[in-house]
Amino acid sequence: MSRFSKKNGLFGKYGIVAGLCIAALAISGGVNAQSNPVILDLPAPELVGTSWINTPDKSPIKLSSRKGKVTIVHFWTFGCINCKHNLPIYTRWQKKFAHRGVEIIGVHTPETDEEKITSNVFREVKRIGITYPVLIDRTGKNWNRWKQQFWPTVYLIDKNGHVREYWEGELEWNNGGGENILYNKIEELLKEQVRP
Repeated sequence: MSRFSKKNGLFGKYGIVAGLCIAALAISGGVNAQSNPVILDLPAPELVGTSWINTPDKSPIKLSSRKGKVTIVHFWTFGCINCKHNLPIYTRWQKKFAHRGVEIIGVHTPETDEEKITSNVFREVKRIGITYPVLIDRTGKNWNRWKQQFWPTVYLIDKNGHVREYWEGELEWNNGGGENILYNKIEELLKEQVRP
């Protein structure tokens, strides 16, 4: 089993060949946890959209309003088994870090027609027991703004609104150790000061 799902259509006219190459790499071990996490320091794109779950009055969360706080953004879809494997980790992080101002935000970008139906997303979020905010990215606008390629992907955003690390795929695929690696990075980000 691969550690991630690939959104259909991102390879253009070479989709089948590129998709087969990625699948072969994943099966052979050519795509593995060694490429994770990706470390950088770039401004996080603002989240857009008005369909939110688990926010007061279903109001949107703006990343720009979270200056001085660490934010975790993860892209997922409810039918993706790889995403389901990461969800308990996000719940553990929520319990561990919420009292320290860390916010976890799920961005649900659908892959199938069933996942595009808003009521299905509401139902699944409730059934799974997700209590942190979820943005329904029905048309993939956030997916495109963030230049997403894979489900799941999780981003760590520092107190200045910069993406500092991200992880593509399952955090523990092939014993990747992603949960602890990113946990330690969250701890580091919490100790950092806001830059002027």
